[in-house]
Amino acid sequence: MNVYGAGPHSVFDGDMRIRGKYRHLIGLLLCGLLLLSADAFAADKVLDASQLEQDSVSLTEYFAVLEDPGLTLTLADVQKTEMAGRFKGEQASIAALSYGFTHSAYWLRLHLRNTGNHPVERMLEIGYPLLSSIQFHQPIADGTYQSLMTGSVMPFATRPYKNRFFVFPVILPAHSNQVFYLRTQSVAATIVPARLWEPQAFHAYERSDYVAQAWYFGMVTAMILFNLLLFIALRDAVYLLYISFATSMALALSVQNGLAKEFLWPDATLWSDISSNFSYLLAVVGFIFFTRRMLETGNNFPRIDRQLKILAGCCVFFLIGTTVSAQTFAMPSTLFIFIVSTFIFGNALFCAFKRQRSAYFFVAAYSTFLLSAIMTCLMFFGLLHTNTLTFNGMQWSSATEMQLLAFALADRFSMIRRKAIDDVKQINASLELRLQTREAELAVSHNRLREIELRQTLSQERQRLMQDMHDGLGSSLVSALRVVEHGRMDETEVAHVLKGCIDDLRLAIDSMEPVDADLLLLLATLRFRLGPRLESTGIALRWEVQNVPELDWLDPKNTLHILRILQEAFTNIIKHTHATEIRVATVTVNDHVVVTITDNGLGFCVEDALKSGGKGLTNQLRRAESIGAKVSWDSNDAGTFFTLRLPIKQISGSLD
Repeated sequence: MNVYGAGPHSVFDGDMRIRGKYRHLIGLLLCGLLLLSADAFAADKVLDASQLEQDSVSLTEYFAVLEDPGLTLTLADVQKTEMAGRFKGEQASIAALSYGFTHSAYWLRLHLRNTGNHPVERMLEIGYPLLSSIQFHQPIADGTYQSLMTGSVMPFATRPYKNRFFVFPVILPAHSNQVFYLRTQSVAATIVPARLWEPQAFHAYERSDYVAQAWYFGMVTAMILFNLLLFIALRDAVYLLYISFATSMALALSVQNGLAKEFLWPDATLWSDISSNFSYLLAVVGFIFFTRRMLETGNNFPRIDRQLKILAGCCVFFLIGTTVSAQTFAMPSTLFIFIVSTFIFGNALFCAFKRQRSAYFFVAAYSTFLLSAIMTCLMFFGLLHTNTLTFNGMQWSSATEMQLLAFALADRFSMIRRKAIDDVKQINASLELRLQTREAELAVSHNRLREIELRQTLSQERQRLMQDMHDGLGSSLVSALRVVEHGRMDETEVAHVLKGCIDDLRLAIDSMEPVDADLLLLLATLRFRLGPRLESTGIALRWEVQNVPELDWLDPKNTLHILRILQEAFTNIIKHTHATEIRVATVTVNDHVVVTITDNGLGFCVEDALKSGGKGLTNQLRRAESIGAKVSWDSNDAGTFFTLRLPIKQISGSLD
């Protein structure tokens, strides 16, 4: 993820830094800037995201599009007035933008508005998983852009929202106009089906979508297992060939639908571009050999059989070519698959005309699949609009085809063992019914467990925050109140105590921010919070932090312990050492991450400080022990060297 102009917090923290009366002033200034650049966006159709009449809306007609055939344009380039005017607006009101197979990249400009009095959260979905690269540029409060880079060739973890499609959460401040930019590029066909969702509706749609995908792949699995049993029982190679075709087809569809990227190879890069055509070509090879065996072309139609063998050899050539250069062979491979599919169907019709029994079933099963294959190819070439039917047609027709071919194979089995046909149908129906019943039970159980887990998590987090507020901020405020009531503290000291309480509150809030096991992000948060305080005291901060391994045990509770330990170290330096410089560094030693804080102030006797009954060092020791870490001090006249050793893999103990 690339972030331009962002601090240690995400873009959604931007409005929190704008206080009180200044918020409206900054809003007016930003509106003024938009008016000054009105000519650049004159062609943009603005969508009021706060007034959605439906759960979701297609964004196609709201995009202004700029083609980048040279792949050289950057965000700064497309924002220039002379370049921004080259965007083409007034797109057709269709489900998706489609540009077929192209070497160009496309920049999309989207103008969203929030006319409401409160911030609006929306989910921007790009429902095409085969886009190789997507850059999402979102404006933030200070006028710059936060940029996210993801795509099929990048690790799945780069996606800001975990979904088989590309989903970007968006928050629009109250009374705001924001311009978003997207850059798309693809080795496969460039198709951009974009929708803006209301969050709750999107989550409901997401659940239904994954249940539907589970149903399809569950059905394919049942078909594969059923035909594997038939192969074991009958030793007929046609069942094994059907299994190879069904497996390859399921794999190809899992790539096209984004499920393979999410569950099979989330960290793959180049393979993600290759896998789509590669899987479809494997499925074509499997289907060619299945067709030869099913129609018995070797015995009945030798000429057709020779042609099918030649096509299988061509498939091997395209497989090798796709592996060498996915970009070069993307369009030829798609065209070749279309030609092979049409050729096989024509030969099946010829065999049916010759009154071959198996060909009747084959033609019936293959008709729906061929129709969907034609629609998909036309969609990839940009000759047919992308919609639910064209995008999911291969999956629906594949399910229909596999079921019809199962009947064809069952009929073949009846010719071998006619008496067993009823049992085979009953087993098949029973497997499907049990699968559907089990899926429904699992869905209900999963939802129930999710609700229980959510309630438990909320309860535990609430208790943790209450305890920390009571022990930290509450205790400090009560102590300060008592001292103030007795007149033993002047205004400067009261302000100092209140600043410490505010720091405690901010740390408690920061501990709830997701850091994704990233200690460096946690340290950056602490630096952001304590930086103003250090500057006000004239202490220079030397930041010598290096990359360290992720700490997979960094949850909000443990994050707060680390923040408290480091805060106490900084507080001791500010209060007692009269230091002029603080150095913060990180290093990895064996199976630990070591954080060191060094100052050049007055030293102290560690043993005396521990025996004095003070709570500062004792609290640091206690918190470190609770997370399986260790702290130590090395102090002399030249300054103090504080060390925090954090385990990389495991923690022990708990803080009561």
